[in-house]
Amino acid sequence: MENVKEKIIEISKKIHIDCIGFTSVKPFKERKHILKEREQKGYLSGFEEEDIQKRIYPQKIFSKAQSIISIGLCYYQELETPKQKELYGNISRSSWGKDYHQVLQKKMKELIDCIEKEVTKIEYKTFVDTGPLIDREVAYRSGIGAFGKNNFIIHPKFGSWIFIGNILTNLKIQENTPIEEDICGECDLCIQACPTGALEGAYQFNAQKCVSYLTQKKDLLTEKERRSIGTNIYGCDICQLVCPKNKKVSNTCHQSFRTDGYLAFPQIKTLLNMTNKEFQEIFKPIAAGWRGKKILQRNAIIVLGNSKDSRAIPILKECLQDVRWDIRLYAIWSLSQFKKEGRKIIENFASIEKDARVKKEIQKVL
Repeated sequence: MENVKEKIIEISKKIHIDCIGFTSVKPFKERKHILKEREQKGYLSGFEEEDIQKRIYPQKIFSKAQSIISIGLCYYQELETPKQKELYGNISRSSWGKDYHQVLQKKMKELIDCIEKEVTKIEYKTFVDTGPLIDREVAYRSGIGAFGKNNFIIHPKFGSWIFIGNILTNLKIQENTPIEEDICGECDLCIQACPTGALEGAYQFNAQKCVSYLTQKKDLLTEKERRSIGTNIYGCDICQLVCPKNKKVSNTCHQSFRTDGYLAFPQIKTLLNMTNKEFQEIFKPIAAGWRGKKILQRNAIIVLGNSKDSRAIPILKECLQDVRWDIRLYAIWSLSQFKKEGRKIIENFASIEKDARVKKEIQKVL
């Protein structure tokens, strides 16, 4: 069992897996009351597995499972804020390169192929954060890292800049000991920095308030939520960027997670004018693309309003001609952030608009 573990660790280094851990398939019973409490408080994003039993009992997902192999790939990349003349927004680092779900699945398959070639044949099921298991809890129990107050797993070398993938396998592998130290101490920079108060306390996360969630939310955003989005077109990195544990992390060695800058800071006018085909070509390969063109365009329009940059006005005026009522609605709100000049455009447009929902927004801002 120990030899198998050592061999898998050796293989993982050879194929450039940044960190790896192992745990048993013992149920995560200690998380059950936390999951129920989060559900009762309305803290869930709606993207989670609804069946709590599947979240805490690994063998309900794969009955032959004896162990879980947890891997981490570092995705951090440092880029300077662009000095471009065009208006731009931000996309979180989790979506700067190729879709991490696909990259993780490919890397786990590579690990499995090597295990079968060099160790033994195995049966398995692989999962990323879209799977039923609590991926961060698995990584914690596997010894990959400890929980930070921002609810991310923090690795000693790579900080919280890791994507997590888990392999349920019929192999019996000696489990690791979790890192149980309090790695944050008195530090609460992430809690203080969160723009929406989504970190309601140490280890207390309300997904409904999180900017990353708001940039993916399909429902009509409230005025408060629109302001909270700030300059973010997709995702948010604030609670990670302020974390002292992340200050000395080196750039990722994985080319799949690297970008030349365009996808990190997309030009808003270009995004708003994209055809469906252009959007698919540029955004489909990255994680941000899964929510579709309209949601990212909506966010881009909100970013223009939050920018208070007068160069946004003609772009927003053009958005009033969009056939989609909600795009026009958000353009109205963003124009209202420009006081006199924006108000004049809205007043001239008011008599033309026919949709009751947009007309209601016009009445509100005027």
